[in-house]
Amino acid sequence: MSEFDALTRRIRPLSLVRRWFWLPMLVGVVLFVGQYLALGSRSPFPVGWGPIVADDVVQLRADSVLPVPRDGLVIRQTFVPRWDDLREVELVLVPTGETAENGRFQLQLFDDTDTLIAEQDLAATMFANEQTHIFRFAPQPHSAWRTYTLVMRGNSANTITLRGFSLDSYADGRLTVDAGPLATSAPETAVQELRFVTRYELGWRNALVALGTVLYFDGGYMLLALLFMVMPGCLLLWLGPAWWRRWDPMAWWGTAAALGISVWALLWYGLTLVGGHMTGTSLWLLFGGGWMAALWAWWHGREETDTAVDRWRGSHALLLALLLLAFAVRLLAVRGINAPPWVDSGRHSLITAVMVETGQTPSSYADFLPVDRFPYHFGFHTIPASLHLMSGWAMNYMLLYLGQMLNALVPLAVYTAVWLTTRRRDAALIAALLPALPFFFPGYYVSWGRLTQLTGVVILPVLLAVVWQLVRGAKQWRLLWWIVALLTGGLFLVHFRVFAYFVPFVPVVWGISLGRNGRALIAAMTTALVMLLPRILQLLALTNTQRVFSGGTTSYHAFPVSYLNSGWEWHFVYLAGVGLLVALVDRIRRRRWSVLPSALVIWVGLLFILLGGERIGLPSTSVVNYNSMYIIVFVPLAIFLGVTMVALWQWLARIHWLAYTVGTAVFGAALAAAIIFGVRFQINILNPQTVLAQPADMAAMPWIGANLPEDAKIGVNSWPWLGNIYSATDGGVWIVPLTKRMTTTPPADYSYSAELVQQVTAYNEAAAAVTDWRDPAVAVWLREQGVTHLYVGLRDGFMRPEALAANPALEMVYGRDGVFIFAVKPK
Repeated sequence: MSEFDALTRRIRPLSLVRRWFWLPMLVGVVLFVGQYLALGSRSPFPVGWGPIVADDVVQLRADSVLPVPRDGLVIRQTFVPRWDDLREVELVLVPTGETAENGRFQLQLFDDTDTLIAEQDLAATMFANEQTHIFRFAPQPHSAWRTYTLVMRGNSANTITLRGFSLDSYADGRLTVDAGPLATSAPETAVQELRFVTRYELGWRNALVALGTVLYFDGGYMLLALLFMVMPGCLLLWLGPAWWRRWDPMAWWGTAAALGISVWALLWYGLTLVGGHMTGTSLWLLFGGGWMAALWAWWHGREETDTAVDRWRGSHALLLALLLLAFAVRLLAVRGINAPPWVDSGRHSLITAVMVETGQTPSSYADFLPVDRFPYHFGFHTIPASLHLMSGWAMNYMLLYLGQMLNALVPLAVYTAVWLTTRRRDAALIAALLPALPFFFPGYYVSWGRLTQLTGVVILPVLLAVVWQLVRGAKQWRLLWWIVALLTGGLFLVHFRVFAYFVPFVPVVWGISLGRNGRALIAAMTTALVMLLPRILQLLALTNTQRVFSGGTTSYHAFPVSYLNSGWEWHFVYLAGVGLLVALVDRIRRRRWSVLPSALVIWVGLLFILLGGERIGLPSTSVVNYNSMYIIVFVPLAIFLGVTMVALWQWLARIHWLAYTVGTAVFGAALAAAIIFGVRFQINILNPQTVLAQPADMAAMPWIGANLPEDAKIGVNSWPWLGNIYSATDGGVWIVPLTKRMTTTPPADYSYSAELVQQVTAYNEAAAAVTDWRDPAVAVWLREQGVTHLYVGLRDGFMRPEALAANPALEMVYGRDGVFIFAVKPK
């Protein structure tokens, strides 16, 4: 043997590459970032490029046309941006006649020092039809809260003018029409506001200001929420066996979070059953006493475990950074709103308000709605109800930021599940990265206000893992049976659908494990059943079984293909196909690691079969469908990809050290791409079409509570949301929970009363059929319906404010920033 051969054998290239794996990974990161910066939008990788641009000042109403700016006539609109880096203004330009060849239309922008920022000279012949036009200019670095003036003028041949609105709908700006120094009078116009939208560029400065503002005003509440949620879990885990304390510390905290949420739901429910009530004082005593007991348990058991420093690794710092980044981009996603979007948010605020008032889990809707039954899940609502009782945190901000906090905890729950089942931090980190940044879900939950289902998927991964270990783990894991029971009970109370999708996982795991540890599993499920039995009996008494097994419409059970067309979702499906191949090959080889991904595939496949049961003769139900199931599939998908990608990495190591090196570099490039894409993706993930309540809507709520009588009934715009259930189109969805004033379309929970459904449907069908809201006869009909006031938010419907303002039988009593309230005059 030569000296060279002996040297290479001693070096062992694979061992060396594994020790320095971060080096080829760093090379991959640098290469990807380099090509991304060099090629920009021409990069072949779909990660996104260019500035993130968002709306700032929005005044979209338009019912009139301004005089044509020519012969010295000048139109001016002032506005005040709320963000730095103002970069464009959108207008609607209208040609008013045959356009002369030499007609010119000019736009100018001045700041508060009367300095010209930008100007644009346009040929009138460019606009044959009414159309939007965007006036772009260099980003203004210090534009926030400064007054800007948009000036519009034209030459004598100009025929272009602009759209505007006949009511004052923007409080921070003013529209003026100046006929010029030689004119004796200005032309008459009914327009009081220009139709315009300003936009800004979200740079580092704006992002940091947005995050700093949220943390300054709501950071203390968020810290309280986090400590409140994890307290019961910390107490129970520190009271448990010493070996639980030697878990991976981040997995330990993930388990504590899921366990804590479950315990609070069960605690509220149990107290209600015995006739007790939660108050702010009792909750503070529970919170403080619980943490004192938890710290006592930790202190007395600290010598039985390794020191905290020994258990923390560099990978935990990476996970913490990932969680903070996930939370930051989720806060940035909602930077322009102050209430959670969509219809579900209104009902969550209503249920929370009921629990705050009664101090119990609901059996009716108390003084808010004439509904004497409650078949909905309430587990999530125990958290915001407790926080509001303890701190008075404003309902709209609380639900918005609590939802984003829970969203950012989902990656921690996924990390916990992978570590508990595999003990591999690398697989757990990969799995956590996916829902944190590049996955479409759970980030998109914010667009729907899916707060209950979101809370369910914080519990679900941890429950999957502890069930797995209870059945397949060593003997000591049988001690987890009561944790399985608590998590199962909590999941049922938090979200019944997520619980229903979890249930088939239990027989799948038990079956592939050939019936191991059946007694522990039965003990856990029996305990959960006993805890939940009163609620189950309540639900059975409240449930219309014929309706449950009606099956629903074809569209209700259709597979949501559109989700797969969002972001990188198809890429992850293809990657899962590669992972499935790896898992199948190693399952044939009887590799132990492949059992978990195989079980996940069987479980998800079983869910698809059961939900498509009518196609093969099985019964179907309206309770569950493909849509609600698919939006939780990201949980098993993340676990599956984390485990199988690490296995693929190991495959490459077995092939050759060079293959492992190249694979590591490719992984580094993919990691960089996922982070760059994911950050942009999550910041832009909010669907603006689902934002019903704007800040101007929420500003009107205190005025309603202070100025309208308690027996007022407020008419709101609405549309058919789901089946025969109507929803308000704007901030009207929040009036009932925040002001306790009745509306013509309350939050969706009104559907639990057949009488209310009939009333709401009849009113909205009749209101939608009204052709002229200017007619005084409309007020007669409104009085017959018991309606005393009308509310019109920023999203119009069958009622438009300009029509209501022209009705002599109505009186405008509130009008600010596009939100209007009218009183129906007495006879």
